[in-house]
Amino acid sequence: MNEIKVVVKGVLVKNNKILIVQRSQIETVGAGTWETVGGNLQFGESFKEALMREFLEEVGLNITVKNQLFSTTFHTSKTRQIVLLTFLCDTEEEQITLSDEHLNYLWATKDELYKLLPKEIITDFQQHKVLDLLDS
Repeated sequence: MNEIKVVVKGVLVKNNKILIVQRSQIETVGAGTWETVGGNLQFGESFKEALMREFLEEVGLNITVKNQLFSTTFHTSKTRQIVLLTFLCDTEEEQITLSDEHLNYLWATKDELYKLLPKEIITDFQQHKVLDLLDS
């Protein structure tokens, strides 16, 4: 059976760095890889509500969702398609509290993002000028 999942991700910029998290080794998809905070849209949620919930669950931060940076779609298998919506976010908070979904977090510089993020994410970031957020 075919499946489409809607996923929201947040690009949280602070002090010219972007918050990234490393997926737990127990995750069924992408174990050990680095990504931005986010997750599946639940039925009845707005994109903003879903992203606010995901940040609170995954890193313990209350965030403000600013604007949508880009959207894309890709397949994780022959029968599973992801619709990905990425938003710029902000927070006044400092304290990160990781959930069991992640092993580590890093406030990453542009160079660190290039080294740690999967090439698909870097390609999306380059295409949509997300990394330009760190130049200002």
